[in-house]
Amino acid sequence: MNALRRFWVLTLSLSCLQAWGQTEQGVGPSIAWDVSADPRNAAIGGLDAAPLSGDGWTVAVNPTALDSTVERQLYTSYLDYFAGIRGGAVTLPLRHRGRLSTHTGIRFMNYGRFDETTASGDLVGRFSGGDYAIQGGASWSLDSLWTVGVTGFTGLRNLEKFNAAVLGMDVGVVRRSPDGLRALGLLVSNLGFQTDFSGIMPDGRLPHNVQIGWTQSFPDAPFTFHLRFQRLETWELAPEGTYDDAVDPLTGELIPNGTWIWGDQFFRHMCAGVTLNLGPQLRGHVGYNHQRQKTMAAAGRTGLSGMSLGIQGTFKTLRFSLARSVYHLAGGSTHLGLVLQLPKTPANRASVAP
Repeated sequence: MNALRRFWVLTLSLSCLQAWGQTEQGVGPSIAWDVSADPRNAAIGGLDAAPLSGDGWTVAVNPTALDSTVERQLYTSYLDYFAGIRGGAVTLPLRHRGRLSTHTGIRFMNYGRFDETTASGDLVGRFSGGDYAIQGGASWSLDSLWTVGVTGFTGLRNLEKFNAAVLGMDVGVVRRSPDGLRALGLLVSNLGFQTDFSGIMPDGRLPHNVQIGWTQSFPDAPFTFHLRFQRLETWELAPEGTYDDAVDPLTGELIPNGTWIWGDQFFRHMCAGVTLNLGPQLRGHVGYNHQRQKTMAAAGRTGLSGMSLGIQGTFKTLRFSLARSVYHLAGGSTHLGLVLQLPKTPANRASVAP
């Protein structure tokens, strides 16, 4: 009971901080800050807010995934999004000193090249745009069950000659059960602000995301369940007019909207996934994001929107991860992750706890 009480105190405290951060918000979201480039997180429906164990790829978006079990290697992620948009992340865990672990890395999203034209439509050149950030952070093991972490990042949002600076942080806390089969976590992503340099880009606070996650495994079972509730700083995630009644264009008759509004709003906050143990060095992932499916529906058709699949394993000495997320009937995104081995030195060996 004391552990749960401590968790909910932290939840309420960070939620209040989040509510403060949402005031006077005028900055649009960035894929670089909001979408995980790494395949594992993408495949389970979104960010892992309650990592059951250390994971080098997840460290880029959740500092509580860093502990002494994460090797000092380069964890790289690449995202092939849509229409020439490319992104990625690189994370390097640093030394582990007692209960403290640190990391550094980069996140980026390139939006491709665009035609620059005059008012009459004449082509005069091309320009590019993107969001880029460097980051660093630390996690602390308070005891054998509790871990807290903070990652700070600073970067640049660029479109042609227009630039804005970004400064923010991700804050997380996770509580793992003594038997290692359950984890309950809280993650506040993108707590920060943007400052315009050019006079045309918006100033204001970043669109943050308060998330609570639950991970559950079972003794001798080949699967693990992941459950995450996102955007808890606001209840209404559906666009304006979603639940309005319709009018028949031929008869003018009012057609009531039969959607269960409370249920639809609730499930828009929920993401779920399953990790499958397919062998000693192979894992499979399946995920579902209800908000994504509802948002990306086309003329009432959803298809497989919101679903994601992934696989993670080791081939000889190469550790890899691959995922496919379906966003729309028109297609989806591809995620690739690789672990690049660093040269083994006495300092590297000493940085990993036995």
